[in-house]
Amino acid sequence: MDTKIIAENILKEIGGVSNVKNVTHCITRLRFNLSSIDKVNEEELKNISGVMGVVNKGGQYQVIIGSEVARVYSELMKLGDFDGRKIESEKEVKKGGLNSLLDIIAGIFAPIMPIIAGAGMIKALLSILTLFNFIDKSGNVYYFLNFIADSSYYFLPIFLAATAAKKFNCNMHMAMLMGAVLLHPSFIALKDTGDFIKVLGIPVKMVTYSASVIPIILIVFVLSYIEKFVEKITPSMIKFIAKPLLTILIMVPISLVVLGPLGGFVGDGLVKILLSIEAIAPWILPTVIGAFMPFLVMTGMHYSLLPAYVNSLSALGYESIIGPGNLPSNIAQGAAALCVAFKTKNKDLRQLAISSGVTALLGVTEPALFGVNLRLKKPLIATTIGGGLGGLYAGITGVLRFGGGGAGLAAIGLYVGENPSNVINALISAAIAFVATFAILWYIGFEDVDSEDKKNDEIKVDESKSDEKLSTIIYSPIKGEVIKLEDVKDTVFSSGMMGVGIAINPKEGKLYSPVNGSIASIFETKHAIGIVADNGTEILIHIGIDTVELNGKYFKSNIKQGDTVKVGDLLLEFESEEIKKSGYDIVTPIIVTNAGDSQLIVPIKGKSISVGEELLILS
Repeated sequence: MDTKIIAENILKEIGGVSNVKNVTHCITRLRFNLSSIDKVNEEELKNISGVMGVVNKGGQYQVIIGSEVARVYSELMKLGDFDGRKIESEKEVKKGGLNSLLDIIAGIFAPIMPIIAGAGMIKALLSILTLFNFIDKSGNVYYFLNFIADSSYYFLPIFLAATAAKKFNCNMHMAMLMGAVLLHPSFIALKDTGDFIKVLGIPVKMVTYSASVIPIILIVFVLSYIEKFVEKITPSMIKFIAKPLLTILIMVPISLVVLGPLGGFVGDGLVKILLSIEAIAPWILPTVIGAFMPFLVMTGMHYSLLPAYVNSLSALGYESIIGPGNLPSNIAQGAAALCVAFKTKNKDLRQLAISSGVTALLGVTEPALFGVNLRLKKPLIATTIGGGLGGLYAGITGVLRFGGGGAGLAAIGLYVGENPSNVINALISAAIAFVATFAILWYIGFEDVDSEDKKNDEIKVDESKSDEKLSTIIYSPIKGEVIKLEDVKDTVFSSGMMGVGIAINPKEGKLYSPVNGSIASIFETKHAIGIVADNGTEILIHIGIDTVELNGKYFKSNIKQGDTVKVGDLLLEFESEEIKKSGYDIVTPIIVTNAGDSQLIVPIKGKSISVGEELLILS
């Protein structure tokens, strides 16, 4: 299958690059948001070799590819300038006030974190090189590396303007112009004339916007409304020149007179609050972050700290909001996972715990958090206590982080400053977290995976069955009501174009392995899993219809691609009631994608089925 040719043909028959507003993909299909459905040549599209079918549904035009969808998508992205803007649809998940705020903050700050991290690591490298006298602060090497690192902070308003424009759905380049206006040398030079300057009788407060965060976010937010207003009032005949002119003439005065100074006041206020907390009780934030960072990550609340964190780095050159507490928290995650590795009798869990424990020590905690510690529960208790103790020490000794980026041993250079005791105390806080977490978990113990699965999930599989029989039988992965595949409200599945199988309407939000085999794929939104049984049978389990649109919300995975699984292993969990409240059907198709000429037998009598009961037999 030549995926490049398939992508070229699809793009041609879908109406070309200009007809595509946005394209994403799930585990089986490409999902297009189109400017005009009339430009689609549907019959030719269906006849493209490699295309299994098309569906026009829910504001999306879906092209079904199957297992090669990721490769076709990759080739498709090379053919067009698809910027990934968020497209509104009738089925978009409605978020509450707090969730909306967190979503906005994450969308604005997450894309720029690589440049913050990169600049931070350069600063860390400079600190180490000067500490050991490898380079001279007065030399050109230090000079160049220093201004390169400072550039990411100095031009923050422009970087944030670009990401904020995507989040607020306005013109990115116009937003970046607003950021450039704030940083123009001619505007900055006016600050030498006083705190205020009058333009046409309007007082403009002179504010230093380099390395600022809040002002440009406020400006781009208002810009998104001004653009819509100008769009309505501008005659179409002169729109090309009149719209940008009016937008600039309206936005610049509002930005320099109102929004910029207001944002500067808020940003300065954040810094003052942080300095006040440090002066009164410097141990509070590191202790709280050290203890509860895993819970903040699970709920997305850690994004709420990003504006203050970035603002502190840019304004002060250091931060004490996340870094000092996040380091012992991550080390505690690694310690808990490694303790599990020492104590568990489950070989697969031991392998997972070792690999995820080491990566957590280096600063990447998600595998340890979701794969081990949260899954077994008690390790998370030990992590909370150990991370809190490490954070308390970091707070008492005044540990600071001098750059953005990771919080693990791989990024320990970020804690190197002019005072060598800072990095020493950071390492001591990490050691406290590791020892305390490991010792506490060793003492309180945990229920191993095998006993926990048997006790809590009550999965009953007849162990007298031979491996050969298990490999030809597909057991029910979900407790619920069985329905015929042709009754599924999605033609991709009901028509059988993806393969033969059956569907279950779940009664609980847990999905278990239906066979002995390995995880061939798990989509990043966690709504679909591909499994290859030991005898080569390929199984696709798709939780719900169109649930890819939830972007992983309400799903939690316990496995990763490549994992070996056995019948009854818990693969993932999902909040079925919340998914239904969001307007999605949770009927779950279980499809054999390579059945060929095999006969499919459905042995179950009646509609109800429990986990571990025989669901399908291939013969």
